[in-house]
Order: sequence, then structure tokens, then C-alpha cells
Amino acid sequence: FLSLLLIAAASPSFGQLREHPDESLKGLKGIRVVVTYQGPAEGSYGLTQQQLQEAVESRLKADDVNILNGEEWNKEPGKPYLSINIVGTQGGSEKSPTFFYSFSTDLIQLVSVARNPSLTTEGSTWNQDYALVVGKGDLREVTLKISDVAHDFAESVHEANK
Repeated sequence: FLSLLLIAAASPSFGQLREHPDESLKGLKGIRVVVTYQGPAEGSYGLTQQQLQEAVESRLKADDVNILNGEEWNKEPGKPYLSINIVGTQGGSEKSPTFFYSFSTDLIQLVSVARNPSLTTEGSTWNQDYALVVGKGDLREVTLKISDVAHDFAESVHEANK
């Protein structure tokens, strides 16, 4: 039985608002969600990109964060989307595999360049990173952790919009 290890990074990432990261969440009416999964053969141990995407969207909806469809998103100022990139690797032995997962979670939206406000580009304005190590029997923890990540984002949205 392998115990669970979780590491959370609290330092801001490049491009993130440094002093008040939640300021970029004010007035946010909804987002799109993009989950990417790169890891051990998808589905071979019960994890799929679709399952992880659904876990995020379900948690966000439960936390009253509006998930936008394509048409709504195209009309939303800044075109914000929550990007969660999950990268997994397998180690250990065949009898007792160990899996290491890293989660990079960013709110990506259009931002302006200060010296030329008419110039916009996509940038990360909110970020949280995590790492998780689990055994084969604990892979459900990956889905639970991604749900927690979505919840953390939802709490930040609600805090910024009080």
C-alpha cells in the first residue's frame, strides 16, 4: 500500500497577476474548460481525458461557476478558459506500479500589453500547480484531486466577486 503525496505550489507563475491574482476574476460570468491528459495509456488504469474533463465541469457547476458553450464563450469579454494540464508517468515495478501526476491549472484569457493597450494576447491570470503520487489502487485520488483543483478555482471566483 502506497501512501499519498501531495505537493501544492503557491508561487505565482509567469504572466500571472503577482499582487492580486484574484482581481482578474472580478466580473467573470463564465468560462470554458479544457482538460488535457498525457500519461500512462489512457484508460488502461481507469483514467481517461473525458472522465477528468467531466469531473472538473461537474465540480465547477456544483460550485455555481457557469460553463459556457462555444457561442457564449465567443461573446464573453476576454474569452476566459480554465486550462488544466495533467501529466502522468509510471514508475515502480510491474507488480506494484507507482504513478506521478502533475497538475497545472491556469485561467487563460485575453490580456492587454501595458505599453500598447490595443495589443492583446492570451495570458494566465490565475494559476495553481499540484503534484500527486499514487499507487495503482489509489488512482481514484487523481479524479478527486482534479475536482479539488476546480473547487479551489471556484472559491477564488466567488471571493473575487463578493
